[in-house]
Amino acid sequence: MGSKILKLMNVLLAVCGSIAIGPNIISMLRDINYVDKIVGIDINDDNPGRFLVDKFYKVPKTNDIKYIPFVLYLCTSENIDVILCTSTQNSLIPLKKNEKLFDEINVKIPGTNIEDLLIANDKGLMLAKVNESGIDCPNFMVPDNDKHFDSFLYKNKNVIVKPRVSSGSRGFRILKNNYKLGYEDIVGKSDDLSKVVDTTEYRDILNDEGSFSDILMMEYLEGQDYSVYSLANKGKSLVTIPFKRLKPKDGVSLVSEVDMNEHVIEYVQKIVKLFNLDWIVNIQLKLSPENKPLIYEINPRLAGSVILTKGAQCDLLRYGLDMISDRELEIKNPEKCKMIRYYTEVLV
Repeated sequence: MGSKILKLMNVLLAVCGSIAIGPNIISMLRDINYVDKIVGIDINDDNPGRFLVDKFYKVPKTNDIKYIPFVLYLCTSENIDVILCTSTQNSLIPLKKNEKLFDEINVKIPGTNIEDLLIANDKGLMLAKVNESGIDCPNFMVPDNDKHFDSFLYKNKNVIVKPRVSSGSRGFRILKNNYKLGYEDIVGKSDDLSKVVDTTEYRDILNDEGSFSDILMMEYLEGQDYSVYSLANKGKSLVTIPFKRLKPKDGVSLVSEVDMNEHVIEYVQKIVKLFNLDWIVNIQLKLSPENKPLIYEINPRLAGSVILTKGAQCDLLRYGLDMISDRELEIKNPEKCKMIRYYTEVLV
């Protein structure tokens, strides 16, 4: 009996322009021998990714009624086999909501089903589900009004706030009472300048806007920060690789290293099962003073530091594409690896 002949793969990379994600994903795709063509799309044409892909198209914003028809047209005209998403809000969710249309033209959009995806992407709903399941999580609250806001402050010494739906540390703030700029802030010696806000000023803004329920309040976690990747198949983790975030800055880890912490791995496997996560996912957590893992975010899509899995000789992007294209899946044990991130320029 002859061996099965598997076709080459054409990939559409949605939101290819992200500086911290796009170039890394494109680099990984280039090293996969059955990836034939990489097409990139983004709403902004001044981005490095457009010069690294084989073809680039500027697309409408995802809330534009022309977005889905345009992507469908591109998939047909460029013979696309799979769409990879680097943004949950700006590619994965709108595309997953229209997945049936892409099924009709035999284009795959790997990732978690839309119902579980929407819960995982909302930090308030996500932490509520974790808490209800009995899995350890940080103290948190989605306040309805200023009284709820104040009650959480009273019960927790150090508090952070952030939008329930956001990415890349957008809107992340540390609350401090009677906070005023000091000399360390002015001369740039403090990393907190853009993150710390006065509690009263923040509360007053929410009162004026009437938008308390849009934010998440959470205890400030000071333990070791982890970014954990898992390749999952409908709630079952096939391989899990934790990385210590050694120098996180503005949502991006500048230095990371593999740390196969068994407690972290077991914890993430529970999270993957709870949310029925599928394909490549990234889970961020910190350790409590008792060294218990405590989740604070799920990124149910490709993230830039996934390139670390390749350095660990356990390339999750290759394995993920193997899985959806019916290729033989041979997962290796992760090896020690350290990543030091830097940025370079594209001259055009």
